[in-house]
Formats: sequence, C-alpha cells, structure tokens
Amino acid sequence: MAPKKAPSLKALEKACTNLNFQTKDQNVLVTSPYTESVITSTTISQSISRLNSLFHIAPSQSVMTVDSLNKLKEKYDNSGIILVGIDILGKKRLKKGSGYPLLIGGTAESEQIESFTFGTDSTIAAAGYVFGNTLIESTDYGLQLSAAGAILSGGINAPKKGANKDIIELAANRGLIQEQKGFRLFGATMLPLDEAFRYSTHPYLNTISGNQEECDKILNEADIPIQKLRSPISNLSTPQAHRLTSVLTMKLDPATIPQLLGTDYILTLERENSPIRYASGLETVGVTAWALNELGALLGVLLGDRGRALRTLIDSHMEYHKDVIFAVQRLESNLQGDSTTTTTTVKLTGTKTEILPDVGRIALETGIVDKSRPVALDNDEAYTIVWPSPKLEVKMVLREFSSGDITLRDSSSKSITIIGTDELKETALEKIVQMSKDVGKK
Repeated sequence: MAPKKAPSLKALEKACTNLNFQTKDQNVLVTSPYTESVITSTTISQSISRLNSLFHIAPSQSVMTVDSLNKLKEKYDNSGIILVGIDILGKKRLKKGSGYPLLIGGTAESEQIESFTFGTDSTIAAAGYVFGNTLIESTDYGLQLSAAGAILSGGINAPKKGANKDIIELAANRGLIQEQKGFRLFGATMLPLDEAFRYSTHPYLNTISGNQEECDKILNEADIPIQKLRSPISNLSTPQAHRLTSVLTMKLDPATIPQLLGTDYILTLERENSPIRYASGLETVGVTAWALNELGALLGVLLGDRGRALRTLIDSHMEYHKDVIFAVQRLESNLQGDSTTTTTTVKLTGTKTEILPDVGRIALETGIVDKSRPVALDNDEAYTIVWPSPKLEVKMVLREFSSGDITLRDSSSKSITIIGTDELKETALEKIVQMSKDVGKK
C-alpha cells in the first residue's frame, strides 16, 4: 500500500469534521509502542478526561488482525474504541455493534475499516491534536506534547512537512517549545556531566560510554571547572559547551556526531531537571520504555505524574542503560557467535531479554558485528533479531509473520523478540534477511 501524502493541519481539521466517531462515558485507547503514538494516546485521553468521561489506555503491538479488532470490539461493547498507530490486517468487515472504532494513523486493508481512519502514520500526533481539540479546546500542555510527537515523527533529524511542521510552528509561536542546538543526551538536564556521557546508549559513544577514565579525561581536556563536574550539561556556559564539543568531535566516530549534536527542542512547561524537558530526552525515554515493555510508566508520567511514576521511570531507565553498556562491553571483549554470509548469531547467556534490542543496535552501529546484515542475539530464553536496514520497519516484519505460529513481539522499530523452537527462530531469521534484501532493492 503506497503511503499517503502528509496532509496539512488545515486539511486534517477539515477531514475531522466528517468523522462519525463519538466518545462515550467509557473509552479505550489502544496504542502502538511508537513514542509518537503513546504521546497521542495521552493527549486524547486528557481531552476525554476533561469532558468527565473515563478512559483506559492499553498498549498493543503495532499490527492487529480484523479478528482481533472484532474481539476487542466485543470485549468493550459499551466503550468508545480508539486505535493509535496500528495497522489492521485482513479485508473482512467489522461485525456490527454499538459503534465503530476510530483509527488515528495506521492503515487498513479492509475498505470498511479504512473509512474509520483519520490521519496518516507520519501525522499521528497532529491528527490526535486535531481530534482532541474538537472534543474540547486543547490545553497548552496538550499542544506542547503533540508538537513533541510531531518532532519525534521519523526521528528528530527527519525533515518536517505538512501538519507536523504546522503544529511545531503553532507550539513555537505560543512559546511552548524552543528550538536549540546542542547536546542530545538522556539526562542532559539532571545527570552529572560524566554520568550523562558514561551512561549514554542513545547514541552509544564508542570508547566513552561505560568508560569513567575516558569521561574524566574528556572533561579535563575541555577545561571544565571542578564545580561544574557534578552539574548537568544544561548548566554549562556557551564557551564551556563549545570546548566540550571540540574535544568530543575529535574522539568520536563521525557517524555518531549528528546523533549527539544538533537541533533539539526544549519543552518549556517541563521543569528544568525533568528527563523529558528536551525532545531528545523524551525520544530516549520512549524507545527505552518500549524495549523494557514498560509503556505504562511512561504513560503515567505523560499524564502528569511527576512524583512516583517519574522516579520509577528514571531508576529503571538508568539501570537499563548500565546493563546495555555492560553487555556491549562483554560482547566486544568476548564475542561468541556464528557468522554466515547473510547473518550473525550471537550467544549472550544470562543477559536480560529486554536489553537485547539495544545491544544488537549498538553492535551493528559500532561494527562489533557486520554492519550490513541482521544480527540475532540469543540468551537461551528469547531470541532477538535486529536489522540495520533503515527501509525495513517493524510493522512490515509483523505483517509477514501475522499468519504464522511464531510467538513474537516488536521490541523496537528495528527488532523483534521471539520465543519458540530453534527451527522457528531460524525460519524467522531467514525471512528477515530476505525482507532486508527486498526493501534494499526498492
């Protein structure tokens, strides 16, 4: 199915007037794990809540069959159902009932279900903002979050068009987001300088992440004053930040520099020490929550819990980044695996399943394994396949496996995690190798 052209914000507003969907006293939002979808589910839920209606957010894989949607419809017969960023497979019609769902973004093979779709995969946050705004006028916080979702659509570095560009400009004009150039690191507003670099996995800083001695050496070479060493990067003066940048660019792989340094956005309503004050921080928190299968904690924070949920989120994420770095170092020093002409399979016995997607991504990025072909990581409990192809999205892989008997989940936008027999794992790996080749030809 060819992707639709990204509509403008005005085009979405016009299309929204034709929507048949009505929220009810109880509403269920089913969200894909993409951060933009989680953000959009949050903003719509807040609009529903302000209407004194109830909502429940349920995380889901980003691909679902018509049969699964029918079961969902049956289970929540008296609720309004909104699916965010989810593709619906199958050409069957939905069963009749008390109402039909609304799909924000995503695609549908059934013409009937396609008629319930609003927005595209590339404009999920903007479509969610427009829909929420028709229920009740959006708050500044809702607009700020929607703009952040638009910024993260396709990645911070991706050019912004149509409704995404419109909503970012709208939020910027109201002073809710501010463009800024600088470091894009998780913890830039809250972690001491050396820790922000030492625990960085997005991006992974080769020879620096996990290396206290190298971090100290860099800060020393950049002539950072002692009193600033326990402060966050955001507290550095402009000359100090420039000196640090100069030292880092001499030590890093050129491919890493655009990930670490560049345009970012401040979410001005967030506290200065919040891990999601910067769009880049929100991006890292989102992909880590996806890998950890902990979207609930992220949803709690986005819905306004800046106490316990935020503390839990920060603690689990810091532990996660440490575990990822330790596993990458273990892999570097003692790579145990099998290589073929098309794949690399690595044994990581005893490693936590949830860190495998990022370990695989970093192994590919840094060249620990062959950068041009998929890598499979096996910890004896699960089997995670990570692929390097930028054109192969996890939704495409889930579609391919939708009719099979393999138990799998999307663990990032470029990986799946499988539980099953060795034969099933091998079959899955072969399929992904072929899909990588096929999309590469397009």
